[in-house]
Amino acid sequence: MRVSDLTDIARVSDLTDRRWTLLAVTPTDWGNIVRDRRIELGFSQGALGEKIGMSRQWIVRFENGNAGVATIEHITRLAEALDLDVEVSAS
Repeated sequence: MRVSDLTDIARVSDLTDRRWTLLAVTPTDWGNIVRDRRIELGFSQGALGEKIGMSRQWIVRFENGNAGVATIEHITRLAEALDLDVEVSAS
C-alpha cells in the first residue's frame, strides 16, 4: 500500500514530549511534516535517507510532495528515524 492510497487522516505527533499533533491528509502534508521535523532534529536530507535506507534524492522527492512514492514501510521508517508517532484513523 502506498501513502497516496490512504484515504484516512493520519495524526502525527512528536514522541519526545507530545507537544503537537498534525493532520496529514495529502502527500504535501506528509512532505512538510517530514521536512520540518528533519530540520528541527538537525538532520540533512542525506543523513535521513541513510538512516532509513533510502537515497537523499528520495527524501527530496518525498519532502516536495511526492509522498505517493512511499509505502507504509517507508512511513514507518521515517516515523522511527524522526521520533514521530503516526496514527491513522477514518475520517
